[in-house]
Amino acid sequence: MSLPLVDQQLDRIEQQFTALSVALRDGSVQSLQASAERLQQLAVELRQLVDTLPRAGVLQPRRAARLKALAAKLPMLRENLLRRSAYVNRALETLVPTPPKSTYAGRATYGNVARQSGEFKTVSA
Repeated sequence: MSLPLVDQQLDRIEQQFTALSVALRDGSVQSLQASAERLQQLAVELRQLVDTLPRAGVLQPRRAARLKALAAKLPMLRENLLRRSAYVNRALETLVPTPPKSTYAGRATYGNVARQSGEFKTVSA
């Protein structure tokens, strides 16, 4: 039966999850992207493998505990990714400041560049 394949796939997913966490901690963009893509690919492969097997054999308590442990780590990893993203955005704003937004945004009548002839609307009573 292919149940040892499920365990091997879970081992690969756990290793890749650890590699992704290390890449996030180190801030390596290339390894972070490669690790995330590989983790996604392994998760898809696990799903395809599980779909081909009978559910009774796959859902053993040991495997379920491993999956729950991985699922519990995902929110923490996501939060760390969001923190890293905010850190990068803040650093980018420091290096390349954005122009301040106008207080009076939109097409106000006063304070704008002169309009071309014929653009004014007439009001009739």
